Amino acid sequence: MNRKTIVWVVFALYALASTCAGSQEIGLKRDLTYKTGDGFVEIIKNGAMVARYVYKGTPKPYIYPIFAPNGPSVTRGYPMENIPDEPTDQPHHRSFWVGFGDVNGIDFWTESEKSGKIVQTQLDFESPSPGHWNIHATNDWIGPDGKVVCYEDRRYSFVSCDYGLLISTRIELISPGKEVRLGDTKEGFLAFRLAQGMQLKDGKGGITNSEGLKNTECLGKRARWVDYTGEISGKTVGIAIFDVPSNYGYPTYWHVSDYGLLAANPFGGRSITGDEKKDSSLTIHRDKPTRFVYIALIHPGTLDREKLDMIADAVAGRGPALTKN
Repeated sequence: MNRKTIVWVVFALYALASTCAGSQEIGLKRDLTYKTGDGFVEIIKNGAMVARYVYKGTPKPYIYPIFAPNGPSVTRGYPMENIPDEPTDQPHHRSFWVGFGDVNGIDFWTESEKSGKIVQTQLDFESPSPGHWNIHATNDWIGPDGKVVCYEDRRYSFVSCDYGLLISTRIELISPGKEVRLGDTKEGFLAFRLAQGMQLKDGKGGITNSEGLKNTECLGKRARWVDYTGEISGKTVGIAIFDVPSNYGYPTYWHVSDYGLLAANPFGGRSITGDEKKDSSLTIHRDKPTRFVYIALIHPGTLDREKLDMIADAVAGRGPALTKN
């Protein structure tokens, strides 16, 4: 498969092919399909489930479980299921999800009575190119008073490659007729809660980013990607998230913790760093939707910085160089 084909397969989904000049071969494969159920969609490879998207009976859609190519489930089970000796803090950390703590002052991150909910209103499947498909969902972000705060158009694609499973997420937030303000807060935006063995704390995990920083140094820093790798049941697995140059705030700030939270958050400049000059709030105006695209790689084994840079070039493209954090 040549570079042009790679760009088309991954970014025909999101009309971002122009960002991918210089990408290299990563061996995309057409070996995934899906099966629908009551409130969920399962992603299937060789007859076995590799991931499940859940949208019913939950305060917000999420993806759980997610299996690495070498077998282990890479995200925490709680609150979807109780696993012995697994931590049960922060029940709003639902495996792999989208949420935010300040949308017109309403919290769509936690799950209290005062929190908002992200409610799916429509689901269909689209094929941007032969042999590929993606989940297309429309969601209402509803405040505790029952009123719609914003609309969302979300698309997921799942693609195998030589380095693991790629999950691309496109989030388009749409004003319901009045301005929508995303305030500066550390609580967001696209996030994973990793399985215990992958954690830096009480696990065998390690964190690295595109700027060469390691472990806790990565918290609150801007980077084009962050990788969190650890060990589950004796097997090394990792999750990397790649930011896309067209996104607001690129390269994004990262809320990445020693207890296994990995979150890309372009709105967390002031709150994560503590620097009042780095306010990164955003206002979405009427008739001007705002789009975000993030690509996650679930990979077996370890990947060095050079390899992750190459994969980032292939699937996300390269934007302006980061001059300061």
